[in-house]
Order: sequence, then C-alpha cells, then structure tokens
Amino acid sequence: MRFILKLIAAAIIACFVIFTALWLTVPFDVNYLNKIVNIDGSPALYDNQGKLFHLRLSPDSEWQVPIKLSEMGKWLPLVAVGVEDGRFYSHFGIDFIAIARALYQNLIYQRVASGASTITSQLVRLAVSEREGRSRNVITKIREFIMAMKLEHELSKPEILENYLNRAPFGGNIRGVQAASLIYFNKSASQISTGEACLLIGMLKSPTVYRPDLNYEAAKARRDAIIKLMESKKIFTYDEAARALLEELPRKRTQPPFRAYHFAELIFNKLGIFAPYGNIKPDKNIYTSLDLNAQTKLEAILAQAARSFPANITLAAGIADNKTGKLIAWVGNARFNFNNINSRASWVDCGLGLRSPGSTLKPFVYLEAVEQGILTGSTLLADTQTAFSGRAPRNFDLSYRGAVSARVALAESLNAPAVRVLRRADPDKVLRLLKDFGFKHFNNNAKYYGDSLILGGCEVTLYEELEAFAALAALGKFRNLSLLRDEEVASSRVASQEACWMICDILNHKGALSLFSRGTLGQKWRIALKTGTSYGLRDAWTAAWTPDYTCVVWAGSPDGSAWTGLVGATAAAPVAVKILRIISPKSGWYDKPDKVVSRRVCSLSGEPPNAACISTRPEWSIEGVTHTVTCKLHTLRQGEKVLIMPSELEQAKNIKSKRIYKKSPLNIVSPVSGSSYILAPFDLERRIPFRSEGASGQVYWYMDGEYLGSSSSGANFFHGVPDGEHVIGVTDQDGRSASVNIKVITPGKRKSNKNDKIILK
Repeated sequence: MRFILKLIAAAIIACFVIFTALWLTVPFDVNYLNKIVNIDGSPALYDNQGKLFHLRLSPDSEWQVPIKLSEMGKWLPLVAVGVEDGRFYSHFGIDFIAIARALYQNLIYQRVASGASTITSQLVRLAVSEREGRSRNVITKIREFIMAMKLEHELSKPEILENYLNRAPFGGNIRGVQAASLIYFNKSASQISTGEACLLIGMLKSPTVYRPDLNYEAAKARRDAIIKLMESKKIFTYDEAARALLEELPRKRTQPPFRAYHFAELIFNKLGIFAPYGNIKPDKNIYTSLDLNAQTKLEAILAQAARSFPANITLAAGIADNKTGKLIAWVGNARFNFNNINSRASWVDCGLGLRSPGSTLKPFVYLEAVEQGILTGSTLLADTQTAFSGRAPRNFDLSYRGAVSARVALAESLNAPAVRVLRRADPDKVLRLLKDFGFKHFNNNAKYYGDSLILGGCEVTLYEELEAFAALAALGKFRNLSLLRDEEVASSRVASQEACWMICDILNHKGALSLFSRGTLGQKWRIALKTGTSYGLRDAWTAAWTPDYTCVVWAGSPDGSAWTGLVGATAAAPVAVKILRIISPKSGWYDKPDKVVSRRVCSLSGEPPNAACISTRPEWSIEGVTHTVTCKLHTLRQGEKVLIMPSELEQAKNIKSKRIYKKSPLNIVSPVSGSSYILAPFDLERRIPFRSEGASGQVYWYMDGEYLGSSSSGANFFHGVPDGEHVIGVTDQDGRSASVNIKVITPGKRKSNKNDKIILK
C-alpha cells in the first residue's frame, strides 16, 4: 500500500512537473491571440439596411464571413456545444473526463475510437496549428491543450465559441457558419432551422464525407442522429425534433451573393482592398451606402431598355441622394453577365470611362452667367449663325430659331446661344466653376477648349456628371459621393442657392420629353432634366433630378463606336425619367429662396422696361445680384417708340429674306474642312459622320475620288476612314459638288495609306 501511494504521489508530482514545464515552454503571446481573434475573411458588402449583397473570396481563396455570436441565431450555438463539447461551459480548456474516456476507448478498441478535443482546443488547431503547418501527432495535441488553457484566461466562453464557429470548416473552401448558411441554404445563419443547424454541425466531424451535395444519404443519417441526440439532451422538444427530421437537405450549393458588381468595384478601389499594399482589414464586413431596393429597380429598368438596342450598345447609370451625398445605386454596364466570361465588354464599367458630354454641361455655363447677374430666364439671346465668322455651331435639328429667351435656349439646348453665353460669362470663370463642381479631367486652359467646352469637345465620366448634377440639385452644395453608410462627407458651397434654383426652374419642363409619352410624369410630379448627344452619335446622356434624388444615364458602346439611335432625348431621357418616377414618386419641388424675387421685365428684351417698352411680364431675378440696366431694344425717337434689334438678329433677318429668292449653296458640314480627327485605337469601324446642307434630292459621297455611297439630303452618312489625309466630296442631283480636306490620326498605330481597306457597316 505504501508503495502504491508513493507511486501515485510520484506520478502526480511528475505530471505537475511536466505540466509546469509545458506551460512555461509552450508559448502563447499577443501574436497568437491576434491569430485567433483576427479572421482574414472574405470581403463582404452590406447595403444601408445591413443586408449582405456582395461577397468575394478571402486572401486564402475561401468563403468566410465572420459574424457575431448574437447574429448566429438560436440553434447553431446550442447544437455546436451539445455535439462538440457538452461540458464547454464548465471546463477550463481541457476536459479531463473526455480525455479519460478517450484513453479507455482507444485502448479497448486498439484504434482512435474517440477524441478528447474541446471547442477551445479545436479553435487553437484551426487558427494556429493548421496555419503553421503542424502535423497531427501527440506533441501537437498536447501543445494545443496547453494553448487552449491559456486562451481560456484571455477570452470569455462566448468569445471562444464565436471564433470557433466563424472558423469551422464546412467542406471545400467554405469556413464559418455564415458562409455555410449562405451557400447551402441561401440565407443567413440567424435564419436557419433546427434541422439545418444539425446538418451543419454534423459536417464538422468530416466536412467532405457529410456534404449533402456529394453524399446525401450519409449527410442525412448524420443529421438525424444529431437531432435525436439533441432530443435526448432536452435541447430539442419532441415536436421540434419531429419537424427537424422531416426537413429536406440541400442537394446542391448556391452561388454566394454577387450583386452590384461595378458598385462593389468602386468600394474595393476606394478602400484599397485587393491592392498590393491596400488597406486590408481583418474584419471586412463593409456597410455601404447602397440601397438594394433602388439597385434592383435600376438594374431591371436598364436591362429592359438595353433589349431595345443593338447588342453592342449598353447603358450605365447612377443614383445619388441629394440630401446626404450618398451613392445609393450604380450600374456600370447594363449588359454585365457574370456567367459569360467571353463577353468582355460587359465587364467594363462604362460609368468610369471618359466620354464626350454633348450638351450636358450647358446648365453650368448659364449658372455662371446667372451668378454674375448678367442673365435671367427672360434675357434675349440670338440663335443665329452670324457673328461667328461663318462657322456657327449648329443645333441638333440643323435649324436656327432667331430671337429666343435664355429659358428657351437652355431648355431646348440651343448651341449658338450657349456659345454667346459662354463668351459673355468669361470661359475662364466657366471652366473654374466646372472644376468646382467636380469635373476632374479638364487639364487644359479655357483657350484650349474654346467654344467646344460646352458643346461636347471635352471628356467627362458619368460618375463626375452624377456628382456635379447632385450638387446642382442640392442648390450649390458639392460633396464627393459617399460610398459608405456611416461615412460623413463634408460639403462645400460652389454656387449660390439662388442661381441654382433659377437653373432648376428653367430645366423643370417637359419640352425635352416631346419624343415620347409625357403621361408617366403625372400632373403634380415635377422633374428637372438635361439631355446631351455627343458629336458623331457616340454617347447619349440625360441628367434628371428632383429635390431628393439625382440620376444620370448614359447610353453607348463600350468601345466608343457610333450608332444612329444614340440621341439623348430618345435613348437616355425615357430611362432617366422612369428611374426617378419609381425611386422618387412623391418628391415635391424646391422652396423659392428669399433672395429670388419677381420683377417686371420687357416682354422682348427680358430687361427692366423703359418708357418705350410696349409690354412687360414677370420674371425671376436675384436681389442685389441681377443687373438692373433697362431695356436697350426700345427707345423713343421724336416721340415715337422705335425697336432697335441687335446686329446678329438684324443680319439674320436680312439673310433669311434673301434666301427666299436664292437657292442655298451645297456645303459639307461634317466633316469640318481642315480638321484633324483623332480616333481611338480600339475603334474597329473607324466611322466618321458625313452630312451636307443645301443639297437637292439624294447626295452621293466620295473619298479620294472613290464612290462610297449615298444618303438623303441633311441625313447622317457614316463610313470608315483610314489614317492619313483625305479629300471628302459630295454631289447632288443638280450636279453641284463640294469637297473638304481632313486628316485622320490614330495614336499608337502605324500610318495608314489609301490602299487600306475599311469595311462599311
């Protein structure tokens, strides 16, 4: 007996010495703790309501979405403890009863019949041993037990259980209960049922063997056994267990959430995720500004609109909340197709590509003039070709309207009045205003752009247009669009609210909607919009806004090729109006700023009347800003009222009367004589629009003496043109002819010669 007691005492002392030695030699510092609590999971994007909509693989090429224990629902934690570690809440990292049972069973059966791992030691294995590449042996097991005991001093039981369930393997490259719930059941962990919880926890014994999509019967048998175990432990009631046994198992895995691809790319670029030295956080649960409801509607509307276009034409659009500066929806390409990797063009985010803005920048030119006090909605402008040295900008419909008000000129997007306003407002000041509104790609001075600055002779992105028009809709408060739900973005005033209100008032009309049904607008719903069409019919734009939301729509080809249907009023405006009608159906209109006052003006000149003015009408002006010079068109001479028209209007009237008796000459208005055309290297068709004016009947086109084809008088005729210098000629049915010399250049390509073949499409 003494010998036995001494032997037991010696064994206890030896165990104590060995344990002390192991405790001192097995390290567990802050680095190991960080390895356990910092999970380098998948970047997961949530919308502004907290709903997961986009998931990418983690840096380890795994699906892993860490969540809090409180977000795992009721059943997963209960079943995990009941199956994996029944005494989890009572032991201190090692379960000695389980160790004794495992030793006894393994000796009896002469094989590994039972394990003694605890949830804590399994967490150490998943977070430390596996990542360090340690082999599975007794030494590693003892090391894990010691580290588990130390971990129990650092983390609470709920924290240990949370980290374990976030790291647990569920077959293939799936880790964590949230990713497993999404892929196997297409719902979050908080929503899974009792039977689904038992299936997932049952997979932990052997994730490959018990995968329901690979081994349905084995997975079902394992799940049913766990359900009965939970009933025997009184974790499930009899009814809960019976219902769980009747549940169907999933026979295939689902695709993880992959919504709003191009918006997700904006987020990843902003945060530097996936960049070589990016800001990759251990917790990549990112709560964004996206409104998933608005995103779904935007995608559906654009997809429907794209079906009416040729296959190479797509749309892009964005929606901004004017009050918060948040980007709530973004579609970079309506034809995006994740399942068709061969459709490379569909992956292009057209909203970030540099494009010609057409006429969409005109509101900002008028805004600068209003700010300076030199213009109101009633100011008389000349829509004529005179005073431009014979190279007047033509309107889209190739006609001139003569005397028009600024309200009509902007609302109908007339080119000649816009150029006159640009010159009066000072191009340098207009360019500075455009930069203040967020247009970042104006890298040259105003002289470089000339009059084309507001006619589309520059480059912008849809993203910039959305920021700029959202600032206009916010009555002059500019914000860089925010992509994160909880991000606070400072605003800066870039224009007065009075001037912005007057521009919004001018563009609050339905004139641009004349080519499609206006009935969808309703009687009370109001919207401001501005359309744009780039030169050569390559880009169709519409910016539309209410006081609450701004939407910008672009239509075109990712490679920049032209199509005759790319007109802002028909290709983009109906889509923009439909989007805002659905997103902002109850939006009101702006309250008039106090400094915007009504004054009487001459009905013709739009200036304050003098004694010679025949009639007056009311018009808005800005108190203390708008100039008060009286009307110069009406004057008294020898007691009689006399009208003195501006020279550009008087000359236009005389020219018009002469043309009644003289046939108009045949001219080539496109391409412009002496111009150089720079084509994009990826433009395979290399087409340039040809158009004539003053022709009689059908016209016939030639290039360098070779016949190209015919078109109707005044209609666009598109044809490919190789690099080099060319003579473009045209003749009409009366035998009259005209020609122009042009030069075509493609940066980065060898010079073409006249023998190069261009395919007409």
